[in-house]
Amino acid sequence: MQDHAAAAAALRRVTAVTVTHDSAAVIGGFLAACPEGLRVIVVDNASGDGTAQAVAASGRAGLRLLRAPANRGFGAGCNLGLGAVETEFAFLVNPDVRISAPAVAALVAAADRFPDAAILAPTLREAPDPRHPEGRAVHSWNAAQHRRRLLSRDRDAEPWPEGPICTWYVSGAAMLVRRDDAASWLRFDEGYFLYYEDDDLCAQAIARGRSVVLVPEAAVAHAGGRSSAPSARIVWRKAYHMARSRLRFARKHHGPEAARAEALRQLGRHAAKALGHAATARGSKLLADLAAGAATLAWLAEAGRGGAVRADGRTG
Repeated sequence: MQDHAAAAAALRRVTAVTVTHDSAAVIGGFLAACPEGLRVIVVDNASGDGTAQAVAASGRAGLRLLRAPANRGFGAGCNLGLGAVETEFAFLVNPDVRISAPAVAALVAAADRFPDAAILAPTLREAPDPRHPEGRAVHSWNAAQHRRRLLSRDRDAEPWPEGPICTWYVSGAAMLVRRDDAASWLRFDEGYFLYYEDDDLCAQAIARGRSVVLVPEAAVAHAGGRSSAPSARIVWRKAYHMARSRLRFARKHHGPEAARAEALRQLGRHAAKALGHAATARGSKLLADLAAGAATLAWLAEAGRGGAVRADGRTG
């Protein structure tokens, strides 16, 4: 009874914020899984598949739908949702995440315990399978961006934390932030259309002397990559913006020369991979490499003209 009362009290302090774009396949499950008593804000980034209509027709109590007139990217959608939060905390979550009351309660308890933490994140778990009935835990935290290439690609052998830890990065799929921080300084850089905005937000918090905390006892299910329905257009868009956002992050945090060096490495890497995928007829992977290569070439051309490079494909 006491645990139930504590969870209910925690839920009243939190608003979940999710950003959708052509997410009709997952938004119903997201809303159904949100615990009773949790306020929810859905920011729809100009979906064309009926996502907004499905949200509006859901009839869920405590739900607010914000319709963006155009898709300006994930970060811009999060900022729009954060501006509408009235509770102490905002829980930023992808629409393919499934929230639970115990996870929210554990995050709020950690936020109370660690008042210097600007961002707190749960662990992410994949969908259950016979080998992992509770869902396989995902390595959703990491070192700082520039140090990751020094680490082994196989991270499964690393020890998993038994309690809260400070880290350099947590996945933007699920983040708890304080409304006061979001109102004053903790905002997404809207120059990132898609990807690396969570890296940038974590770097922003650490630069201000605040902590980024992983809370292992809080766990949420995450389908991963299913916020929008798969298609060739989505494959191209994701690969294109991941490549551009990586270069924007490098330029912003490490300077133009470091970003140019990364662009040249990136171009060579995707060219080699594209040849391999063409030879083995792996069409989807070939499309992604071509998109990343096109994004890198466009970035280099814009940088050569002296324009400020934006991850959404525009200069200025």
